[in-house]
Amino acid sequence: MDRELGRQRRAFDELATAAGGRTDLPELWLGQEIFAPDAASLRRVVRRYGVGLPGRSLLVEFGFDLQGNHNDVVREAADAGRHIVIAHPERYRYLPGHEPLDVMRSWQEMGALLQVNVGSLTGHYQGSSPGSEQLAWQMVAAGLVDLLATDHHGNRRRGVSPQEAAQTLIARGERVLAERAMREVPGRVLRDELSASGLPR
Repeated sequence: MDRELGRQRRAFDELATAAGGRTDLPELWLGQEIFAPDAASLRRVVRRYGVGLPGRSLLVEFGFDLQGNHNDVVREAADAGRHIVIAHPERYRYLPGHEPLDVMRSWQEMGALLQVNVGSLTGHYQGSSPGSEQLAWQMVAAGLVDLLATDHHGNRRRGVSPQEAAQTLIARGERVLAERAMREVPGRVLRDELSASGLPR
């Protein structure tokens, strides 16, 4: 793990140097999306400095086929004094009898933040995650969206546009959400301004 984190840091430093002085780029921060399908997986990294997002936050993916409600993973992060940001919950396949919005609401009640992929709002994942667009908009209607992000892992994510997602939200009367989930809350995460219980609800 130290070798991998060192490789990431060197690559990031090279990128930051190349982008130095540019005014046409967003501010750059180093972080990782952590695959943690269970509490034991998260336990291996949750107390390591330099893993996750800046400050105390961890961006965590549970895996697309959920094996339960994953409250144990959320609890593991909280017990370690970390804030958990759950990546793309609208793309997960929930177990029968587990209503997705109820599961997400329970995560938020435990202090987790829910991060929706901007591409889900515009139907980008219909081939790989059927139903993700519908569930993303149900989350919007239910007030369950805390953050919006690209989930951009390289060239394979071409066509995912934060600007298009913001325009789509605004066209549907969700300007306040666009501002909150794309600027206000990400800023609070990066500045490490979250309370132990996450965001006020």
